[in-house]
Amino acid sequence: MAHPDELADLDLYRVWTTAADLEGVFDPFRFEQRMAAYRLMIGNTNPADRFGADNRHNPLWGLMFQHQWQFRTGRLGAGAQRDGLIDPDSPWGYGNYTLSVIPWLGAVAAGVVPALPVADPPAGSRFRYVTGGVVPAELVAAVADWRAYFTLVAGSGPADAVGAADAEPARLALWKAHKTSLDVVVDAIADLDAAPWPALEITFLRGWCRMVDYLWAAAWPTDFAFMTAHGLDVLPESLLTTPEDVDALPAKTRGNVVNVLRLATTPRWRYHLNLVLWKRVMRTREARDQVLPLLDAVFNPRPDNAAERRRLLGHLLRP
Repeated sequence: MAHPDELADLDLYRVWTTAADLEGVFDPFRFEQRMAAYRLMIGNTNPADRFGADNRHNPLWGLMFQHQWQFRTGRLGAGAQRDGLIDPDSPWGYGNYTLSVIPWLGAVAAGVVPALPVADPPAGSRFRYVTGGVVPAELVAAVADWRAYFTLVAGSGPADAVGAADAEPARLALWKAHKTSLDVVVDAIADLDAAPWPALEITFLRGWCRMVDYLWAAAWPTDFAFMTAHGLDVLPESLLTTPEDVDALPAKTRGNVVNVLRLATTPRWRYHLNLVLWKRVMRTREARDQVLPLLDAVFNPRPDNAAERRRLLGHLLRP
């Protein structure tokens, strides 16, 4: 299956090349099965090289990179790195379920991937999963939004026939579906008892969900090139158990984690107000094209980004 040559230098390459194709039943509580599902969705959403001959502009890469990070850092359950089994009670595993199985079902509905039955969870859980082929009521709208995304992409022609900027409609549709899925996760973990997971780790997850709202409003690029340039060294490579774990992180990662934890503890009213203002800033393509420096100006105000903060104000006040 077509992929960028640079993939061979990343840890994602192993599962990309070795995960067995899905056959008979899709078991989403096996790490390699979720990754095989992503691989097929990435491969089948590149009609007429819509995202390039090597598929590097496909926005689904971001989901696959994120799941690889969860696996690599022990966030899918105690035994996942040993046997590939995802704990159905893992909060991160559940979050990814809504961003792997639910997109898969949307792709099935759009005729992009085969209609394989989805396996039930192997044990009881505090989260609700597809069981007996029935999608939980709170995730039905997300399936519909993912179906809309896959229908849009399946009907698109080559991106470079009309210019690179035409990739944005796909990103906007993907982020709409992503947001619908993640809102269910936010509700599910709102009052979650952290045990047996470290309380700080669950705080980080809650904050990450809020940070992703900022990325959603900006239609943040999630293609291969953008992810490898800007998304591979911003998240912690181990579980967060104590404040000392945060202090020990590399500077760039530590700064990002501190911002995420701050978001998690921001009062709800303040968070929603700030998000409304950010959405107003991001309402034009011009602003979305400047998202990297503008987001940095929001979360890391410094003397050297004063010009970006003035630009933020300009986008905010624009009629």
